[in-house]
Amino acid sequence: MNEQINRLAVELILELSKSTPEEYLQFKLMMLAYPRQERLRKFLQVAFTLAEERRPLLIEMK
Repeated sequence: MNEQINRLAVELILELSKSTPEEYLQFKLMMLAYPRQERLRKFLQVAFTLAEERRPLLIEMK
C-alpha cells in the first residue's frame, strides 16, 4: 500500500512540475479547497510542498 502511495506521489509531483504556473495554482487551489479526510489533506500538502521545491522561482519583471 505504501509503495502505491509513494508511486502516486512521485507521479503527481512530476506532473505538477511540468505544468504552467497558472495550471499549477489552479490545480492546487481546487485540490485544497474541497474539505477532505485529514490524511489526504496532509498527503496533498506534502505533495504540493515537494512540487514547489522542484518548480523554478517566478520573478515578476515590471
